[in-house]
Amino acid sequence: MIHVGIRADGGAAIGMGHIMRCLSLAKELKRKGYKVYFFSSMKEGIIKIKDEGFDVIVIPQIQSEFIKNSGSIGGVDLEKETDKIIQLIREYHIDLLFIDKYDVTNGYFLKIKPYVKILAYIDDLSQFVYPVDVLINGNITGEYMDYQKYSQDQMMLLGPKYNLIRDEFRDLPLGEIREEAKEILVTTGGSDPYRMSVKIIHMILEDEELRNCIINVIVGNGFINKEELRNIAENNKNIILHENVKKISQIMLKSDIAISAGGSTLYELCACGIPTIAFIMADNQELMVRKMAELGYIKEIGWYHAVEKADVVNAVKKLVQNYNMRKSYSQKGRNLVDARGAEKIVEAITERMQKKFECN
Repeated sequence: MIHVGIRADGGAAIGMGHIMRCLSLAKELKRKGYKVYFFSSMKEGIIKIKDEGFDVIVIPQIQSEFIKNSGSIGGVDLEKETDKIIQLIREYHIDLLFIDKYDVTNGYFLKIKPYVKILAYIDDLSQFVYPVDVLINGNITGEYMDYQKYSQDQMMLLGPKYNLIRDEFRDLPLGEIREEAKEILVTTGGSDPYRMSVKIIHMILEDEELRNCIINVIVGNGFINKEELRNIAENNKNIILHENVKKISQIMLKSDIAISAGGSTLYELCACGIPTIAFIMADNQELMVRKMAELGYIKEIGWYHAVEKADVVNAVKKLVQNYNMRKSYSQKGRNLVDARGAEKIVEAITERMQKKFECN
């Protein structure tokens, strides 16, 4: 049996996107007979991985001395982390290692690379030439980034066909685009550090035309404002909170319009054919949100801190009042992703692994 390691984190500070897409990959690897271990350091992400039935080896968050002394947040000591990962590679006999994190360097990859048969990196940003065997970017921006190959035989898996959304979004029933839009979905990812869900709810409730709409709110595991949302829902019968959601596609499919933070959720909404209004909540989301809007897959309203009530209300009303526009967004979105990205990635890497074993 081939042993696979996945290095990824998720929590209130950085969101759960890395964990969610790596879980999608892990499930496909498990289906194909691989043994999967996660290497992770943040509590919320670790809980989610365990809930999904995967082994997690906890990596302590090792801060560099400079960061420790300065009192700044973040700043993982990459030298010590690579030492720990190499130790785990040896201990768990890892053949294939996936890394999905942004704070990486050229030296980080080069130090780890000799210890595994295949080193793969899941990227969003194209920060430098990555010295890895397999580079994965399943975003809509992946094909537009000017990636340079580290070596002639480096495998690049780029674009939405390699997007790592969950298999629950495969072969979905065609959702009905209702003449009258009554249900709005609000989703701000696995954590909501800026209380955007609360702000958006208030914006909708304060508008006379929209206040009678049903508002479905996805409450992520990393939310710090759950009690505030529960209090609002208790006083408003039209607000339905969805916590510990196992199958988010069911909630998406019954909604007429979505208001969503950028990130992998946008691909899921496209797969469901839900017309979506998106805002940017982190630097790594900006390129993706802008490109999806430019190509006509979503409507974007800019950065979270600049979003005004008029931006949200006007965008929602425009969709509510225009059936043909909603239908157009729905049809286009469904053609963007097929939820078989994990399958395609595992197939490509399995072929590469077989060649590696044949050569050894």
